[in-house]
Amino acid sequence: MKIWIAACASAAALLLLAGCETVSKEQCVAGDWTGLGRADGAQGHQSSRIEDIVKDCGRHGITPDVQAYMGGWHEGVRLYCTPLNGFNTGRQGKSLSSVCPPQLAGAFAETHAIGRRIWTAEDRMRQAERRVSSEEDRMRDARRELDRLDCGGLKGDERDACRHKRRRLRDRMDDARYALQDARFELNDRRRDYEITVDRATADAERVIPGFRGN
Repeated sequence: MKIWIAACASAAALLLLAGCETVSKEQCVAGDWTGLGRADGAQGHQSSRIEDIVKDCGRHGITPDVQAYMGGWHEGVRLYCTPLNGFNTGRQGKSLSSVCPPQLAGAFAETHAIGRRIWTAEDRMRQAERRVSSEEDRMRDARRELDRLDCGGLKGDERDACRHKRRRLRDRMDDARYALQDARFELNDRRRDYEITVDRATADAERVIPGFRGN
């Protein structure tokens, strides 16, 4: 029994370790260090990623060519650090990466900020949409509970308590109705802000990104 438990624990540890690997055994065996570095750089990964690759491949008795990896990584970074990709990563809400060399970092950061403006405006609009949905649910739940609450067959204290509960439900519905109205006003404002932001950010992107054309 103890042997079986130990075997299961070892298997689980191996699965966990495999899930945390930066590269697979197959990639280590293939030995395309330049291609691997280029792919990592093109995705904006830090060059320190090679340290994890050395550890992972070392478990399989393979030593990566660090120089070849770094050569590929520098190529990949140049693909990553374009003004257009800066805009796209900002538009997706991704953090500004620090991998870009000085000669590319300025333009990348500028266009990243332009794209980030659109993401921020859209995120605020989505938050307003969720608030509207939440208030609609709150009012719907109160209405459903009120419809189920029938005080007709009750007498005395039970009837008084039932009527009191109905009044509280009506108050809750009124609160939700006012909150929903406010949420809808906010959503309209956020939608207008988003449209304005998209127009202005697109114009800025067209000005600084070669060949960029907004939709």
